[in-house]
Amino acid sequence: MRDVTDLTVIIPTYNRAGDLRRCLDALALQTAPPESFEVVVVDDGSTDDTPALLASYDAPYRLVVERQSNRGQPAALNRGLSVAAAAHCLFLDDDVVGARELVAEHARAQAELGGAIVLGSLTLHVQRTRSGLTRHFSDWWATHYERLDEGVREPDFWSCYSGNLSAPTAALRAASGFDENLPRSFDIELAYRLVSSGLRIAYRPAAQGEQRYEKGFRKIVRDFDRVGEAAALLYERHPKLAEYPPLGDFSESGSRRALLRRALLALHVPVWPLGLVDPLLARRPPRQLYDLLQAYCFWRGLRRRLDRDTWRGLTKATLILTYHAVAQPAERASRFVVTPRRLKRQLSWLRFRRRPVLSLDEYVELRREHRLPPAGSIVLTFDDGYADVKQFALPILRSLEFPAALFLVSGAMGDANRWDSDGVLAGREVLAWEDAAALPDAGVTLGAHTESHARLTDVEPERAEHEIRGSRAQLEEELGPIRHFSYPYGKTSESLAEIVAAAGFDTACSSEPGTNGPAVPLYNLRRLEVFGTWPLARFAVAIWLTQPLFKPRPRPPRL
Repeated sequence: MRDVTDLTVIIPTYNRAGDLRRCLDALALQTAPPESFEVVVVDDGSTDDTPALLASYDAPYRLVVERQSNRGQPAALNRGLSVAAAAHCLFLDDDVVGARELVAEHARAQAELGGAIVLGSLTLHVQRTRSGLTRHFSDWWATHYERLDEGVREPDFWSCYSGNLSAPTAALRAASGFDENLPRSFDIELAYRLVSSGLRIAYRPAAQGEQRYEKGFRKIVRDFDRVGEAAALLYERHPKLAEYPPLGDFSESGSRRALLRRALLALHVPVWPLGLVDPLLARRPPRQLYDLLQAYCFWRGLRRRLDRDTWRGLTKATLILTYHAVAQPAERASRFVVTPRRLKRQLSWLRFRRRPVLSLDEYVELRREHRLPPAGSIVLTFDDGYADVKQFALPILRSLEFPAALFLVSGAMGDANRWDSDGVLAGREVLAWEDAAALPDAGVTLGAHTESHARLTDVEPERAEHEIRGSRAQLEEELGPIRHFSYPYGKTSESLAEIVAAAGFDTACSSEPGTNGPAVPLYNLRRLEVFGTWPLARFAVAIWLTQPLFKPRPRPPRL
């Protein structure tokens, strides 16, 4: 048994003798004493000069060479892990040149933290290139680490690239190392398991490494595709990973871009034509174009590996619709008032199109069980709790056997709309307590909409908390358990979401349009507002687009 050192540096390599020499030379110049670390190089069946290099290399540190037939990088990493003598392992790619403090900084971080997943910084050394995509990817990579450097982004398992990463040897072995059946993202998958077991992640910018990057358009596109393919395998192993974007949020970058991606995927659009003009874009790479390319390749790679039902479940996530009031006889439709006839036609359209309609409770239960809701599912909601919803909408809902959620302003029950000084909703009658109490038996889920319909983003945090907690307390005293919340005017913030969660609600709905995949926060669910003036054709198009054709004008704040 070798003497135990502070750190075992594990380097998997395959046919990169020149890069490997530079990597080993950089380790020879470390500020860490050579006796404080060992280097284990696992030759994964190289056919170039690698075996000769390793046989003759004179290292100031302990150099251990393992050789195996070509089995892939995860297997090589595991081989190195199996022979590591130190309490912590530092994984380093063979084309990474470490700064002089690299080993010392990893050892220091492990000692200070008592064992953690420690990420070092990686910069890309890009030779002069005529590829716009190469330049774009290099900029994207640099921005990623800049955000980590500045604390704008917290490190997570998605950031755990094994090119410059250390972790406790015991924890790595307890997790059975890297999954050798994953051709890519095996480091992310292992990091996810380690984090799930309680290991934390830390970022150390002083643990710097530089990686040579020589890929052009075709190889980068292939990498983008492989990331999507690997994501499918990760999801099969860990369905809970759908709670994280981009896998669990097809609309992450906005409904319009999602629609464009959907069209490109449906048409199986090839990317090689972009490769023809890629050299012309090298000086000023168009960020949005290449971002679209990266997302498109990810999702088409994902589609190749997923079954049809899972693919549809991820890309056609649940759409929540918002209504307000239902028109009285002879009352004209307006933005917030839909006529019973129009409402019935819209809901009948959903039935005709075989769109599954879920209750908000059903949707939450599926999310908690890490199961995908039916593709294209719909949740119906009504804000403010107007009496006409029970009088005119409830018969339509019952005839179609559709569930719905109704959000109540607790301080206005049995009274009228006092929060709008003018307009069609001003003075509109609100449900009485006894009428609201009868709705759950008719398939209507009751939720809270604050005490007074206050614009929560404009009031002091203390009042916002009082409005949120107070509404739930009042409603539960009269109506029983209240699990869901709707932000008045649809406006929210991170701090408001935290208050809602602390108040004991299961969900909270905003007014941001888009679908709700598994990665969309339960306390900021997206909703599509249905205008009462929409004809059926416009309603159908909005449902298909998952957003209105035109953005509504914002409601002015009530003075």
